[in-house]
Amino acid sequence: MKSAVNEVLEGRPENVVAHKFSINRMTLKGIDWLQGFMKRQPELSLRTPEATRFARLTAFNRHTVGEFFQNLKTVRNRYKFDPYCIYNVDETGLTTVQKPVKMLAGKGSKQVGRITSAERGTLVTVCCASNAFGNSIPPLFVFPRVKFHDYMIKEGLPGCVGFANPSGWMNSDIFIEWIKHFVRYSNCSYESPVLLLLDSHKSYISVRASDLAIQHRITMLSFPPHCTYKLQPLDRTVFGTLKRFYNAVCDNWMVTNPRPMTIYDIVSIVREPYTKAFSPSNIQRGFQVADIEPFNPEIFKDDEYLPSSVTDCAAPNVVNTILVEPEMTVAHVDGMEPKMPLKVTDNLLAINNTEDILLYYIVKEWIIT
Repeated sequence: MKSAVNEVLEGRPENVVAHKFSINRMTLKGIDWLQGFMKRQPELSLRTPEATRFARLTAFNRHTVGEFFQNLKTVRNRYKFDPYCIYNVDETGLTTVQKPVKMLAGKGSKQVGRITSAERGTLVTVCCASNAFGNSIPPLFVFPRVKFHDYMIKEGLPGCVGFANPSGWMNSDIFIEWIKHFVRYSNCSYESPVLLLLDSHKSYISVRASDLAIQHRITMLSFPPHCTYKLQPLDRTVFGTLKRFYNAVCDNWMVTNPRPMTIYDIVSIVREPYTKAFSPSNIQRGFQVADIEPFNPEIFKDDEYLPSSVTDCAAPNVVNTILVEPEMTVAHVDGMEPKMPLKVTDNLLAINNTEDILLYYIVKEWIIT
């Protein structure tokens, strides 16, 4: 704050008189001045900013966001989705080494410690989905192991499933199994289609996943790259709450258990935090602040687009959103060759990643005939 005020005084001296600063004293005096300034401006507060990558700031622009909301409006009008038919799926990581929560300590204490399992933890991925009505699908856990065993989720949430991947992350094969899991609990069918909002990660976008979605009347719409921190409901209100409750429960677990935490303990530890974070009101608030339900594409203010002022156009050779609809006919791929023709519009994208893009309806760029 001190540097910001100094910048105003040095760069715009006309503000000095308007704000009753002394012309002869163009520098600030220190913490006393800052405390007095904060008292005179009660609407201000000292906040710790959230680190945001430059790519995120520039990607969140009117063109990209407007394109996503236009696609969302199109599919909503076409299929008449009710709130309980609009789902968001995303994944997050839970580690065996928690971030200790704040605690009370005596004044003057130089160091305040909290026990953890190790310096660095092992991560387990949890894939979650919720709808705009506030309901959630039982989570899927991905363990950093070569082979999955049933005992890994023995004490987990009712209905949860587990899989193994040496990296501990989601991949295209596991996502296929998640879609089957999703179909089982969402009851989507020809009479009851659903909308699935997801990011454009390569593990989500594959020909087999598209085939399975079309068979079960699932419309898949991806968020624009680097925009999920603003547009994805689970990112907005749920995952932060989940991590906060999870860290608190881990702190208590470490006090009552005389051993380090392992990846097999995470499934049971996360039961209580998951139930609290995925409450109907918290989920509904996520869809509301993301402007998805109720639908309100104009809720983002001008100042939220300011960091992207360096570019207000879509980057060349970049697909902003991917849309897969039940009316499409997606042929299976034999190797890398399509079994059906593609009609290309005027603006052909220079895309070489056939596995990710081929045989998909990509908004305004590719049309499957």
